[in-house]
Amino acid sequence: MKKILFLSLMFVAFAATSCKITDASATYQHPSTYINTATVADLDVSNERISFTFAPSNQVRRGGNQNVIKAAIREALRVNGGGDVLVDLEYITVSQAPLLSYMFGLSPIREITVSGYPAKYKNFHNLDDTIWAPTKLYPENISINKTSVQSINSSVK
Repeated sequence: MKKILFLSLMFVAFAATSCKITDASATYQHPSTYINTATVADLDVSNERISFTFAPSNQVRRGGNQNVIKAAIREALRVNGGGDVLVDLEYITVSQAPLLSYMFGLSPIREITVSGYPAKYKNFHNLDDTIWAPTKLYPENISINKTSVQSINSSVK
């Protein structure tokens, strides 16, 4: 019995001391060059306003209020022709008492009606490099005419 106990203690001691510990470190370096691009697009907005009522599932409500709103917009666009964005967005929500919803981690929104004009992006193009040039907030040749300021102040009195 003593041999088995002694051998098991030796095995545990050997196993514990035979582990190799490695140190790892990482550094962050700022890149020396940057690539800046600015891509813009035009919007093709529909002339017809759409309206869509959405009853979110518990899975959607678990994401919070903003998730419910975004899911309703996505579904409205999918059902009405598949636009990219809803312009002039308006929404109306029907909610229950928020205490019970927040206890279960759900959004209190039970139903949402979104409306707006569906639009699609088109004509993607890059802007030239002049947009990256530093711009001055004020022109260099600005001057204040003190006499006109004084004449306004004297007319106010």
